[in-house]
Amino acid sequence: MSTLLSFRERTKKIEGWLSEAETDLLMVTTIQACASFGPRPNIVEIGSYQGKSTVAIGGVVKALFPLAKVFAIDPHDGVVGALDKEVQEFPPSLLMFRRNIETAGLGDVVELIRDFSYNVKWFLPIHMIFIDALHDYSSVSADFRHFFRWVVPQGHVAFHDYSEHFPGVVKFVDELVATGECKRLTLSDSLIVIQKI
Repeated sequence: MSTLLSFRERTKKIEGWLSEAETDLLMVTTIQACASFGPRPNIVEIGSYQGKSTVAIGGVVKALFPLAKVFAIDPHDGVVGALDKEVQEFPPSLLMFRRNIETAGLGDVVELIRDFSYNVKWFLPIHMIFIDALHDYSSVSADFRHFFRWVVPQGHVAFHDYSEHFPGVVKFVDELVATGECKRLTLSDSLIVIQKI
């Protein structure tokens, strides 16, 4: 039986930009979100790249909440960064993503949606959402706003790259908290977790 520790160790071998402290916070947030909402919570990840964060989230689900589902949304076009600052292009990540999910044994809990978030037609309640695609203000806003009405009250919302290197993320999250729609919970390195009021 796979354990949380084995999934955490597996994330270290996957290419990506999630620190160990951020991985730990993402896993703890997944535990908290799943434990709060019955046996079948839905988790949405926007921006998967090669699956580092997907394995962290999916590992928690597989080990502790096997009826939960992780929806990993990414066009896998290799474009990363921020449109207002710096965009880098890497080889398309779909093959490595699928390989990493299969190697981790997560095919039954992770559903790949190969598209941009704003193209996805959605109708399910969301108990946790992790936003980690492009890191400029307009992209983060589009990712968030497309799904926010489906996030249940007390649902968890995590953003990666909440740091001075990506001011668009900081501005968007700070404005969101200021509206009173969400409250800030915790921050580790550049991973911030907030909660829908």
